Amino acid sequence: MRAIVSFLIFLGMFGAISRFPTAIADENDVEKAKRFQFLINKIRYERERIDFGVVRGKGERTFIRETDGKTVSSTGRVEYFIAFDFLEDKQRVDRYELHFKEDGSCSRHLGQYIETNDTIEYCAYPMDYPLLGIVFVARPKEGNYVFPHKDFCHPLDIRIIGMLDLRHFTHGNSMSFDALLNSFKQRVPEVLVEEENGVVRFEYHQQVEDRGELNKSVFWIDAKNGFTFQRYLSIREFDSRKDQPWILDDVRVSWKKTEGVWVPIEIIFENNVPIEKKEKMVMTLDWENVNRQVDKKYFTYSDFSTSEYTPVAPVPVR
Repeated sequence: MRAIVSFLIFLGMFGAISRFPTAIADENDVEKAKRFQFLINKIRYERERIDFGVVRGKGERTFIRETDGKTVSSTGRVEYFIAFDFLEDKQRVDRYELHFKEDGSCSRHLGQYIETNDTIEYCAYPMDYPLLGIVFVARPKEGNYVFPHKDFCHPLDIRIIGMLDLRHFTHGNSMSFDALLNSFKQRVPEVLVEEENGVVRFEYHQQVEDRGELNKSVFWIDAKNGFTFQRYLSIREFDSRKDQPWILDDVRVSWKKTEGVWVPIEIIFENNVPIEKKEKMVMTLDWENVNRQVDKKYFTYSDFSTSEYTPVAPVPVR
């Protein structure tokens, strides 16, 4: 009987020992989830302190292509004008950029976009032929609308800078600031590391089993300086060559505290896809207005850079 009791005690001790690492892992997961929730809440709080603004961005975008064994590089200037009033759900984005073609030639394009709480108005046209422009108006803004020239004409919520790669930045991201943060919250990251000087790194992982790939999205947050996004990396690792990962996108953002809030002042994008085309974009942001009322004229297409003969048309519903 004593032997049986001893054996049962041993089994109980073995079971407790075998469960102990799991309990620790669960405890760590809970703490990680709490810490991540805290980060997201602080990011939301800091970015939502930006109510009004007018900012101009200036920089260069470089395309590098491999054509017939030769490396061809093309560089052109990029300019942005952004005005927003988040309290009334208004934003304005003007984007000027050179459009490079495969033969090396280029054309100048200007896209202008306004979104209010009940209207979308936009116009995109080649600046060499300004009479080709048409102002499109959609009312109400809810709906599945056809957006001609959307590559040059789209919203850009200043609060999501640092969370976007180059393509989403230049082609528009349909997710609002709130929806994007909620998508972060829905999944606790696989890695959450406290680094030096208040910087926190977190990573999302996605395993692609049939291709032997691991895709990583890595973010660095400065918890001491406005919970700002400092860097974002998109990485692809391969089972066949773990020591040679691809860094697909590298985004770096510099921030400055002005009028009591943190605002981005420089963005560097690098798209390093190791195939035939690479891109780099560097842009500085000059803030003309932070948290002061924005002139209402910016939120009507009468302020667009079009000729007086430019027609206005409703956007067709798909």
